[in-house]
Order: sequence, then C-alpha cells, then structure tokens
Amino acid sequence: MGKENSEGIKIPAGQRTYFVDVKKAKNGTRYLVLTESKKNSEGKFERQKIMVFSDHFKAIYEAMKQVAPEFGINS
Repeated sequence: MGKENSEGIKIPAGQRTYFVDVKKAKNGTRYLVLTESKKNSEGKFERQKIMVFSDHFKAIYEAMKQVAPEFGINS
C-alpha cells in the first residue's frame, strides 16, 4: 500500500450506505474509518464516522470476532 489512502469498500444497505476505508495519517500510521451515510428528511446526506487508530484496531477486531456468532457468522 504505497498510496496515501487505500481504495475503500462501499456497502449498500437499504436506506444506508456504509464505507470502510484505511487512511494514512501525516505521521505515517494507518487508521480505519467506518462511515454510515443516509438521507435525512430534507433529502440531504448525513454521515457518521468512527475512526479506529492502529493502537486500538486489534481490540476492536477481537471484539467483532466475539460478537460475530450473534449474527450467524462463525470464524
């Protein structure tokens, strides 16, 4: 990954769209950005973002693996 930011993943989900992106900070560390986009009642898009920095990524990943069976996903 020699680029500043990787190409993100777009996940259409009914009224919402999710985006998963890996970005690179000015200091060279990578971080994950999870974005939810949806239209509000005025027809404008609202976006909510969560950034997960590299030092917290493993804990978030492990937590996701723990809850995955609740959604019928077995690793």
